[in-house]
Amino acid sequence: MAISSPEVIRHILIGLGYLAPEIDPKPDLTKFAPWKRNNNSLTDDPTEEAIKKFQKQYSQKLVVNGNADAETRTVMEDTVKGLQNRLKFHGFATNAEIPQDLPFYGPATYTAVKKFQKSQGLTENGIATIEQRQILQQPSLTDKPHPQSQLKLIDLCFQFKKNPQNPSYIAALNNLQQNLPKDVLHKVTNKWRGTNDQNPEIVKLTNVFTYYDDNNQNHRDALNHLQSQITPAISQAFLSLWNKK
Repeated sequence: MAISSPEVIRHILIGLGYLAPEIDPKPDLTKFAPWKRNNNSLTDDPTEEAIKKFQKQYSQKLVVNGNADAETRTVMEDTVKGLQNRLKFHGFATNAEIPQDLPFYGPATYTAVKKFQKSQGLTENGIATIEQRQILQQPSLTDKPHPQSQLKLIDLCFQFKKNPQNPSYIAALNNLQQNLPKDVLHKVTNKWRGTNDQNPEIVKLTNVFTYYDDNNQNHRDALNHLQSQITPAISQAFLSLWNKK
């Protein structure tokens, strides 16, 4: 087992999007990504919650207890290896840059993820969320940023909260609801509720925007997935309605 120290585990949790990063103003990129290094025990509340989020994502294999036990570390190692292999498959890193026997979320992985994010028009922060890891599972990727990346649902969500009765906002969300495939809406719904139902009662996007809580991981996952599924044509129609006076 290569993954052992709390410092390494924290960097994996940050790199995979489960733990909020603390940026080091003078990072040592010869060792880790530019996140503050912390080798304390893994018992503080944020780290335990991050471990639980990771375990919940792999609950078929892991007990959700917030402990970085041997089984959890094994799955962490496999997840990082899988990410690194997909980054290399798509040409964002080489075997020389990320050797097979180093399943760490270090500077080479961080840099490769940023290259991938740039190619897809995503925020370049070096953090590979599960949605982005799913994109990397595709056999091929687009060569340039998605035009829909200009549509930032998180920004519009907070804009909506300031004026939830705005008829243009409501019309745009209702139109978006009608134009998205059912399988996308099913997945958004399950992520929103933290469920895995085959035929869930679809959540209304007006309710998603009304009740969105940025501290709720389920809500963030649902909004991020929704963002990733909006095509350029749908994005254009949505913004046209949203900005209508």
